[in-house]
Amino acid sequence: MSRRQRGSRRTQYRPPSSQGQGQPAWSGGSPATDDPGPSLREQLQQATVPALALLPLRFFFGITFVYAGFDKLLDPTFFDSANPASIYGQMADFIRVSPLAPLIQLVQPFAFEIGLLIALAEIAVGLGALSGLAFRLSAVGGAILSLMFWLTASWTTTPYFYGPDLPYALGWITLAVAGDAGLLVHRSVRELGAWVNEDWLNVRYDGWSRRGVEVEASPMRRTVLQAGALGAFAIALSSLAIPLRFLRPESSDATALGFGDAGAAGAAQPAGNGGGLGGGAGAAGGNGAPASAAPGASASPAPVSGGSSSAASGVALTTTQAVDRRGATEIAIPYDAPAPYIGGDPAIIVRLNNGKYVAYDATCTHQGCPVGWDARDQVLLCPCHGAAFDPANHGAVLGGPARRPLTQLPIVIDQQAGTISLQA
Repeated sequence: MSRRQRGSRRTQYRPPSSQGQGQPAWSGGSPATDDPGPSLREQLQQATVPALALLPLRFFFGITFVYAGFDKLLDPTFFDSANPASIYGQMADFIRVSPLAPLIQLVQPFAFEIGLLIALAEIAVGLGALSGLAFRLSAVGGAILSLMFWLTASWTTTPYFYGPDLPYALGWITLAVAGDAGLLVHRSVRELGAWVNEDWLNVRYDGWSRRGVEVEASPMRRTVLQAGALGAFAIALSSLAIPLRFLRPESSDATALGFGDAGAAGAAQPAGNGGGLGGGAGAAGGNGAPASAAPGASASPAPVSGGSSSAASGVALTTTQAVDRRGATEIAIPYDAPAPYIGGDPAIIVRLNNGKYVAYDATCTHQGCPVGWDARDQVLLCPCHGAAFDPANHGAVLGGPARRPLTQLPIVIDQQAGTISLQA
């Protein structure tokens, strides 16, 4: 660069007396200016139609992902390894159905860390979409999360358009390509990393004047600074979940549990309280319109193992008392269960009207959500799309989009000890 070119980019520093303030002012639109920029109304009036059209998508995705992250941090069951709806149970189920099974199996020992990382990433992505901080990077992160959810939580959805995660991914990709156009982005966010004042070692003084050169920051530096600020804000906001978790009332037996991917992953709320081994399951009130059981369905129960077999002949699951309390109980297959059982898989045990007990794999054969017990209609109901299964008829489909019955599990009942065990 020639001396003339360098001189053309210099800006003149004016002494404090000429400004009326004690801060230096830079000409040429530097960050030191006090101009607040266009108002909100002016931004909306001057915005292009494509930028305005993407606002609803941007704010819906942003709010949804922030909510999804907090839902995980505040849900007492999400990090409970004994609960089939936890991140542990979900990963165990994904190993069975997801094309990413080898990768999931590799990171399964770090389920707690993975769940925490996903929650923090969702909050950061949502904040980026709402504030404009590292906007395109946040949109790319949202697309990666949604694709990961599609390949795991929504992979078994048939047809594919029932699953919400693929549309989320495409929406995030659209935002990543379009950007925020500076619309509804605070001035401090726009200027973060936008300019780098000259190195003080190169400053020259000439009387009252200081000559310097304004240098535009590289895109990489700008992205790094904004991503660092976004990560700090996300961690600070996530820390609010610590006191809120103590203030949040504990779930009762009739309260639905979060499946962990609310909003972003499209997972719904299964009925009942999956309190782990021996936990009671509540009635599924308020889970949508339950399916009607077929006439006389409970009169023909599925065959189960019975008698006075000892629990030592199988893997202990729960007690008959726990099942009788609510009519059904949700459990997780113990991790020491022999093959072909999968440790951590969700299961449900139901007491039929004739006093017999039946057990089923609680994974819905349609989308993979854990089914819950509907005590009113005596059916196993999936809250995702309303699939209903008959526990008294080998888990047969009664209604909804599911086409295959639930997988029945062989169990052994010890009437004297009052225990229910998985047949070895």
